[in-house]
Amino acid sequence: MSGTKIGVLNGKFTSQLGVETRQSPTGEAVAVTNLERTLIDATVRPHYAGGVPVVIGAFAAARGKVSIQKLSQMLKQLDYTYPYHQAVGFYLKQSGYTKEDQTLLKESGINLRFYLSHGLKAPLFDEDWRIWYPQELLKVGRRT
Repeated sequence: MSGTKIGVLNGKFTSQLGVETRQSPTGEAVAVTNLERTLIDATVRPHYAGGVPVVIGAFAAARGKVSIQKLSQMLKQLDYTYPYHQAVGFYLKQSGYTKEDQTLLKESGINLRFYLSHGLKAPLFDEDWRIWYPQELLKVGRRT
């Protein structure tokens, strides 16, 4: 598949949470993460996914296909130290998800101020999610 990029990453031990077996274009069985886990992984390391604007685009493309309930439960199971549920909520807001979808993430609490990604210069702040985010989102027409 010309133009296709595949990344193989290993992270914290998660007992293969969200990992499914799929058939590759060549017919081989390959382990891949499901949509919910992929969005979580992109949230945790946006740089690996192409950056914050790309992650917002992925959330937008997943609208109507992703289970926010499943994503929220998976985040709780992963039990991260950082409040990544706030980052997911911010991505949901920026990519046009309903207030109801966002509410599932708010149930985990919005207690800390948190940076969306590393190395932000002169970031902007979203009060709803208590997230510092890159100014470049204003240039690509994202809602704040």
